[in-house]
Amino acid sequence: MDQVKIQTLCDGVEGCFIAAKHFKTFRISISFFVPMRRETAAANALLTGILTRASAEYPDFTAVNARLHELYGASIYGSVSKFGDLQRVKFVISALDDRYTLQQEQISKQAAEMLLSMLFAPPLEDGLFRQADFEREKRLLIENIQSELNEKRSYAIARTESIVCAGEPYGIPKYGMLEDAQALTNQQAVQAWQTLLAQAFVRINVVAAAAPQAVYEQVQQQFAGIQRQVLPVTPYVPHRKNAQLKEQTETMDVTQDKLCMAYCMDVSSDFQSRITARIMADVLGGGPYSLCFQNVREKQSLCYYCAARANTQKNIVLIDSGVLPQNSLQAQQAIAQQVQLLQDGAFTDEMLQASKMAIADYMRTLQDSPELIDAWYGNMVFEAPDITLSAYTDAVWKVSRQQVIQLAKTLELDTVYQLRGAQK
Repeated sequence: MDQVKIQTLCDGVEGCFIAAKHFKTFRISISFFVPMRRETAAANALLTGILTRASAEYPDFTAVNARLHELYGASIYGSVSKFGDLQRVKFVISALDDRYTLQQEQISKQAAEMLLSMLFAPPLEDGLFRQADFEREKRLLIENIQSELNEKRSYAIARTESIVCAGEPYGIPKYGMLEDAQALTNQQAVQAWQTLLAQAFVRINVVAAAAPQAVYEQVQQQFAGIQRQVLPVTPYVPHRKNAQLKEQTETMDVTQDKLCMAYCMDVSSDFQSRITARIMADVLGGGPYSLCFQNVREKQSLCYYCAARANTQKNIVLIDSGVLPQNSLQAQQAIAQQVQLLQDGAFTDEMLQASKMAIADYMRTLQDSPELIDAWYGNMVFEAPDITLSAYTDAVWKVSRQQVIQLAKTLELDTVYQLRGAQK
């Protein structure tokens, strides 16, 4: 599977073919990258729903499902995410690989035709989305934003990131602000759609057994009718440490308090430094071999979980934990002590080796599904777009103990956020 080929299809549109002959399905994803802006975030998020429900060719739910059934049970969906200071609006279709069709049909070509018809020719009335469609997707968008409150750990992490990066594009929620979604108009949604097609940087991933030339030709044909003026995309804009430590506490109906501590780090732009950052965060708060797990969770019993993750797009390490309210301050101090131990090099070679092994094992699991492969190469698009999974794994093993310590010494506490029970 270790074959990757990237080519430019047209202005600001590139295709990435990842050869994967061991799957019985193929996967095509089309990702639009645009600068994250509050005034367009909610509208872009709404498009992931409205552009996957119907098209001029397949005008309703019944027609769409009938066509997906004809394509051997294909599936289609959209998603939105933050990618550094960019917003990524992604559309996916997957179905049975052409090798396994009953009559040698080119399902991949037909699936691409369907997906492109939905993205480029949605059902419009008087230049707007059908009002019923728009109102339904607007309601679902508002529900998605509100439902983020239900998963308290994810909510706490998202709130911490917003506090850390307040005033920066990354501080904007991926779905946009609730009040912006509530005020969203049909005209704004259509404008967002037109902007995606005309101004977004577009990455098309194809995970399949055979080269996707027919798919690429269809993409080129669709974009040929659009005058493109691609917006500059700069995902890696490091967060600059706030002048003073930010501390914020919110109350909510939770049974377990959430404590999040965000540190700034100084990661250079080279690929190896970003891998070092991932290993450093894993040694700090990854698996059961990590400092936070062994000391804060196991030895001191101060939290239910304590995990660290590195965001190399913003140069932030975020440590989140679930704690009892009476342990909050002590847990905060204990986590800070683990950071100091990391900076002092007070971790064993076995910890470092275990971290590398865990990441290498994770890299192997990526080969288990087209979805995981697509997601990984999609996340590498601006960092090392054509690096193979095996090459990345090789780079992991090359990270030295001294590199981890040197990067750890750049860690500085930026923000402390706590989500506490309202009754406390």
